[in-house]
Amino acid sequence: MKKVIGLVAFAALAGTAMASTVTPGTSIGSVTFTGVSGAAAIGNAGNSTGSWVATGSGTVGSIEVTGSLTEVNTGTFASEARVNIVNSANANAGVVRASTTGGFTGTLAVGPTTVGFFSGGPISVTAGDTLNFEWFESFDDGSDGLIDSTWDTVTYNFMTAATINNGGAALGAVTGVTSYSGGHVAGGLDFFTFSVPAIVNPGDSFSIAMSAGLIGTSMTDTEIALYDSLGNKVAENDDAVGLFSGLDYDDLTPLAGGSYTLVTGGFNSVFPATLAGAFTAGTNAGSYELTLTYVPAPSALALLGLGGIVAGRRRR
Repeated sequence: MKKVIGLVAFAALAGTAMASTVTPGTSIGSVTFTGVSGAAAIGNAGNSTGSWVATGSGTVGSIEVTGSLTEVNTGTFASEARVNIVNSANANAGVVRASTTGGFTGTLAVGPTTVGFFSGGPISVTAGDTLNFEWFESFDDGSDGLIDSTWDTVTYNFMTAATINNGGAALGAVTGVTSYSGGHVAGGLDFFTFSVPAIVNPGDSFSIAMSAGLIGTSMTDTEIALYDSLGNKVAENDDAVGLFSGLDYDDLTPLAGGSYTLVTGGFNSVFPATLAGAFTAGTNAGSYELTLTYVPAPSALALLGLGGIVAGRRRR
């Protein structure tokens, strides 16, 4: 993250955030598979396939995954082991990534962890529908068609979307330094709204930073995503300073002036392309500090100062 040195910012301290909570979705059924493997991209003959007849009905917005994944091809990532799920009754489909772990050796225990669809989804299911599964690798580490990793056992518990009860606040116009003290529970997200002038040149400075909390047990690993006034994702960040998240000029240029929504969470949160999409809240929990800093270019500061003098004279 860039540091702003020698420029005056006006501090505005917001109140303490309400912790976020999640109301779990309702299970509409689960299925267990053993000895299923991914070899290459979807459609490769080396990928394992399977099916399940749904026992319940609903819109699947999240899936609880529990299993053990064994490395077969050295160098493969657990995060590359994915499954494509298609409801043959209505062609609804989605890809599930059960782990975010990179390189691993031996067997990795996964879950129980609740994830959203990495792509596609949600899937509408009616009892009696047949769901087809294809386990695949998002990156082929070995020769085409050779197995990269195998799920010795994996259970998918299909659930209706969880309801996230958000903390957060309306921070108003960020014209200097705005600080916020908050806290996340496991599976919680906080949503903040604010406005900022346009960031158009390197002389302007705008940054967003999360850091360790000062109250109780602190968060240790955070994630953030920024959305514009239309609800489209502008940028997201996992690790900017250590395991804490941040965005600065290089991440955001050019940034139009206007209203934005910042979503904060713990690792491993999944942020959709739009605010209307399905969020998956991470599990890292605890207190945190959030700082938004805007400092215009020196020439703009001078104009702001002159404007203040003129305005002051007029008030007299």
